[in-house]
Amino acid sequence: MKNPAVPAPLPSPATPSPVKERIRLPLTIPVRPYLRDHHLFGKIVLPAVEILQHLAGSLQAYRPETPVRCMRRASFDRFLGIDGHAAVIDAWQELETCENGRLTSRLMSTDVIPGGAIKRTKVHAVVDFAVPGESGPALPMDLAAALDGMAFGITAQALYRDLVPFGPAFQNVTDTIFLNENGALCHVIAAKHPASVEPLGSPFPMDGALHAACAWGQRFHHLVAFPVGFDERRVVHPTVPGELYHGTILPLSAKGGVLRFDIWIFNGEGDLCEEISGVTMKDVSRGRVKPPDWVLSKEAIPLANIREHCRAASIIELNAMAPFAARALSPHEQERFERMGKVRRKSYLAGRLALKHLARKLAHGDRVTPAAAIHTIMPDGTQPCCPVPGNDSPVFCSLSHDRRYAIAVADDEAIGVDVEQISARVLKARRVYMGKEELALTAASSLGEIEASMRVWSIKEGIAKMMDRPLAASWASVQVQATGRFESRLIVDRVPYRAFHDTVDGHLFTLLKKGKEE
Repeated sequence: MKNPAVPAPLPSPATPSPVKERIRLPLTIPVRPYLRDHHLFGKIVLPAVEILQHLAGSLQAYRPETPVRCMRRASFDRFLGIDGHAAVIDAWQELETCENGRLTSRLMSTDVIPGGAIKRTKVHAVVDFAVPGESGPALPMDLAAALDGMAFGITAQALYRDLVPFGPAFQNVTDTIFLNENGALCHVIAAKHPASVEPLGSPFPMDGALHAACAWGQRFHHLVAFPVGFDERRVVHPTVPGELYHGTILPLSAKGGVLRFDIWIFNGEGDLCEEISGVTMKDVSRGRVKPPDWVLSKEAIPLANIREHCRAASIIELNAMAPFAARALSPHEQERFERMGKVRRKSYLAGRLALKHLARKLAHGDRVTPAAAIHTIMPDGTQPCCPVPGNDSPVFCSLSHDRRYAIAVADDEAIGVDVEQISARVLKARRVYMGKEELALTAASSLGEIEASMRVWSIKEGIAKMMDRPLAASWASVQVQATGRFESRLIVDRVPYRAFHDTVDGHLFTLLKKGKEE
């Protein structure tokens, strides 16, 4: 049979087209030992990533000229179970070519209905292979490298013990994954199991990224969801066994028990290897499997008090940045970064990312402007700035960091921010940065002397940033008049100011604004 021409880019699903050709090819899948580690609800099942690999390989063997690294409208309709003693899976690939060039591949199997001789055919997966079209704008490096918000860490050990209980061969998320309401970050290894790497690369990085997405659903929607399809997958650079990759998972929607994500897989240098858009995940157990209590998010939105009193805020955790995060820097930011020591680099980088995330928020969720085009340093070379893409209106911003967090805030008026790890060390030098009235105030505070003193210290740090003054000048010019758990009052050069506080995991966040005393 003469091979049909290479298929054209896929039309819209709403565009009907007569079937030009439909054939079935036998597909024999070897059951290698590592596959037995992929089990759900007590049954061994063939992973979706393996299904795609076998369908692509079979198609390329039949029609070598057909591109297979762009897949669209994939659905995984029914699990393909694996007999624990079987050496192979005997299945079929059905190829359907339409007049408009659309090429659809289905993974099918047949079995005998119990108690009779009637055979039935099951469709396990459907995917369209297509010529890659023009790709959209790349995910900006700052969005790929860090999540905006407080991160919840889950160790790989806890992930595979409690949330995605696969065997060792499919435990390919390494280290700690970080989750917050805005997405997930993970490191995944392309394991050296004898899985086929042709023609799509190792199946394990994508599989590991799906595990992180599953953990996100359990954390924020209390739902144990597994993949049932995606809109498009583009393999740009096939992943290589033995290499470590980075996964960025950003949620799109969560409605009616259905979660949708976009997923990117990068190598260690930040080069895009795979992009999977519109990943759909559902609770395939129909509620029989529940997330463990420890992973469920039961907290209110962190920093609610500070967020309420500024136009926008962005927080980056220093330990939750991708190894290629420095690629987000502008040329001048990169120049300063290169001159810094290792410890200073980390906090500086987190601060730049926080400002870039902040700028995108102010631009109504901009995801088009390249990260390096958002320059976050004033002409003086030291003060932070927050240029809003597509808007020349000035915005006031402030930036602070400690050993764990970097926080950037913006408002339409002068603003200051500070973050400090709460520690008794704040008491040692209190006579240096406090006046007599402040010493008495903190000693009598219902918060306790450490908490009250932390607020005084943090207020004076924030004012120094806000007014671009030396810290020692702030010690003398600021008089804290009242300290509270969520709000404090102060005077600076006879002008009243207000401080707003939030405490998260042993860290005090303080926002400073001009305001009348009530």
